Amino acid sequence: MHRSFVVVALLAVTLQAGAVHPGEPLDPKDAFRLSVKGIDRNTAQIEFRIAPGYYLYRDRFRFETDGGKVIADAVLPSGKIKVDAFFGRTETYRDRVRIRVPLSEAERAKKRVRLKVISQGCADAGVCYIPQEQWVEVQLDVRKLLDEAIPVGH
Repeated sequence: MHRSFVVVALLAVTLQAGAVHPGEPLDPKDAFRLSVKGIDRNTAQIEFRIAPGYYLYRDRFRFETDGGKVIADAVLPSGKIKVDAFFGRTETYRDRVRIRVPLSEAERAKKRVRLKVISQGCADAGVCYIPQEQWVEVQLDVRKLLDEAIPVGH
């Protein structure tokens, strides 16, 4: 009996310590979780996992190399139309978005590529974040990517 009480008490303390206060917005890095991977030798895939009750603006993305070169031809999927108090009629993403970012020949020659990702989003509760700048690093192991692309035995 004593053991069950201790387990229940520890669980209650853990849940309370990890709880977000109702009404407080998430930190933008928690609301919009960013990851990156090389999907072939020419392309990086940026993925945002978007917390429930939050969204990202499609037209507020920007990508740059660590040398400051803007990557203008990133491939963004269509979003959902939203009439927004801040930006008017615009496209947004919820839940998850995957963006393909082409890499230049100079970037592909490196084994690791650093990219600056700029994004902006809001919470349904009415809180909008300033544009967020984050750096990601893409590992370009060409052999591994080629092995994954070519089935073994062919």
